[in-house]
Amino acid sequence: MTKSNDAVSTAPLSWVEVDLGAIVHNFRLVKSLVSPSTRVFAVVKADAYGHGAVPVAKALVKAGADRLCVARVEEALELRAAGVASPIQVFAPPLDGQAESLVRAGCIAVVCAREHVEALAGRARALRQQVAIHVKVDVGMGRLGIAPTDTLEFLRMLMRYPELQVEGIMSHLPCADTPPADITKQHIATFDQVRAEVLASGFNVPMFHLANSAATMDFPEAHFDAVRPGIILYGQYPSADVQRRLPLRPAMTLKSRIVYLKDVPPGQGLSYGHTYITKQPSRIATIPLGYADGYPRHASNRTVMHVRGVPARVVGRVCMDLTLLDVTHIPETQLGDEVVAFGKGAQSFLPVEIVANAIGTIGYELTTRIGKRLPRYYVDEASPALNRP
Repeated sequence: MTKSNDAVSTAPLSWVEVDLGAIVHNFRLVKSLVSPSTRVFAVVKADAYGHGAVPVAKALVKAGADRLCVARVEEALELRAAGVASPIQVFAPPLDGQAESLVRAGCIAVVCAREHVEALAGRARALRQQVAIHVKVDVGMGRLGIAPTDTLEFLRMLMRYPELQVEGIMSHLPCADTPPADITKQHIATFDQVRAEVLASGFNVPMFHLANSAATMDFPEAHFDAVRPGIILYGQYPSADVQRRLPLRPAMTLKSRIVYLKDVPPGQGLSYGHTYITKQPSRIATIPLGYADGYPRHASNRTVMHVRGVPARVVGRVCMDLTLLDVTHIPETQLGDEVVAFGKGAQSFLPVEIVANAIGTIGYELTTRIGKRLPRYYVDEASPALNRP
């Protein structure tokens, strides 16, 4: 067991447990889905979806990830500073302010405008380095990427920049986790047509990649030369519409402890605004976990947490640092009892998707918003049992 902040000597009252073994397990499941020649680019952006980018990246590289993918240059620099030497691809196209850091860190860039190209080429020329780039094509997402019909012209323009090596062409699927499948199949066909035209025109582009987590699971025709799994590495399915074809293991558990118990009469308002008023004599537990830690305020009066393996309703507004639970129906509750906000407890399991569905969001949002104030405790393959704080 390792801890994310060894300088903290006191046992925390709220914390995150991350099962690196589960992440490696999920990575190996992804490998089993794709052909041996298809590379797996592990997505560790947004602090590895809240799980901790450095420990997760190191575990995935050790497990055999061909490449790590991040959203921003700053995320790549964090990994490099931690000694991660694996290839890192940065999804956000660089402007002048990011180009030099990207080149110095030896990262792979994504471009889709002349300005990105010129920024990179200028820095690479000044530093006497060559930079691998991937051209982003928009097959339907509408965010980043050149039009498919502009691909050949864009590649011809890139030939004027010897500092840049076109390593790949990529795109992103907007609807792979949402029916009907015909939309995604059309996007895949568009990308395949781009690939065919590029190769027929004599361009030496060694790599084409398109598949996110949902497409990796449900659209094998989208695998091409590499897949880019993200959320499935962390044990969540992209949506309820994606086939449950793999036994994924959720990797994150969010926990706290009861610091106060209070018996209140009927008619008692709780927390800010008295949005919850007791209807009967009630026992209310307070835990030191709030929206400053990433547990959402709009979970107020909507979600449950597990106390001694039993669901306990969140009552009243979630505060910045504290949340209230109704434990009237759990009479054995004691001060110091462990509370599972989502994830795996000693006696039960509360999927993050259940919590997310209750507040109209997705599990991705919940895990990525868990703040740095909470220490993260890691299990690795050599330490299968987690010592709780």
